[in-house]
Amino acid sequence: MSTEQGREQILSQHREIHGLADRVKSAADLVELLHRLQEFRSAIVPHFTEEEAPDGFFEVVRDRAGRHRETVSRLEAEHKVFLRDLDALAERARTCLAGPVAAILAEAGELARRLRDHETRENELLLDALYLDLGEEA
Repeated sequence: MSTEQGREQILSQHREIHGLADRVKSAADLVELLHRLQEFRSAIVPHFTEEEAPDGFFEVVRDRAGRHRETVSRLEAEHKVFLRDLDALAERARTCLAGPVAAILAEAGELARRLRDHETRENELLLDALYLDLGEEA
């Protein structure tokens, strides 16, 4: 691959990652966030691996533009931090869904069940009172 092709490939990947980052930022709920975090992770892991690989972007910059070595080292370290933080955020979202959100959903289900039971008993009362006590026909 030529230097120009390699540069365009990296820039294209960076545009894709920008778009995925925007999708993460705009997630409307935790389920959507978890889905988008997985998409994001699936894109950045191979991208980071490619940048950090022998003959990858970072090595090329170190070898050909030594004045950027410190910047490259910081960017490499940030890769690990991003993955750690992404995984921690996803775990917190899963914990929330399994904990407080799951409890609220269970409580909502119980409330709905109780309301259905209540309405069923009212229907039984209505039918019993109208047809047995008041003698109306169906």
